[in-house]
Amino acid sequence: MLCENCHQKEATVHLTQVVDGKTAKYHLCEDCAAQKGIDVHADPVDLSGMMENLKEQLGHLKENLEAPRAPAGSPACPSCGMTRAEILKRGRLGCDRCYEVFAAGMVPVVVSLQHADQHLGKVPHRSSDRLRNSVELARLRRELDKAVAGENYELAAKLRDQIKALPPEGGPP
Repeated sequence: MLCENCHQKEATVHLTQVVDGKTAKYHLCEDCAAQKGIDVHADPVDLSGMMENLKEQLGHLKENLEAPRAPAGSPACPSCGMTRAEILKRGRLGCDRCYEVFAAGMVPVVVSLQHADQHLGKVPHRSSDRLRNSVELARLRRELDKAVAGENYELAAKLRDQIKALPPEGGPP
């Protein structure tokens, strides 16, 4: 490949430059590179030392990021630093720890939006009877557990009878 500048000598210096997200590649001979101020005879860069330094800096950065960024008195997630106000503004939690940290304050919000505190799922219209029965059985068992825990034995008996009326799991629908 010939030098892009003089078009006479072989290009031995290959430079990639990124400015404002735009990449430009240059292929120059040693003389043209020197004219443009590129030192082709400089000592090689010690990448291992640079990488070690970078690891140290990233470690310090990670420690600083883990510290809560919320103003004093406002609870924040110890993992990502999100506050309840930021979560409500964004409409999503910052990380998996937010579920634990903000559970008490988020359950009323979820119930007001979703009308339940857990996802019960839907069954596609074209699904098999066996799948529908399986989903219904799971729903009835959850309700039965709640009824027994709440000592509502009349409701528990009705739910038990509904469960018995369903076809057995794995059997024909």
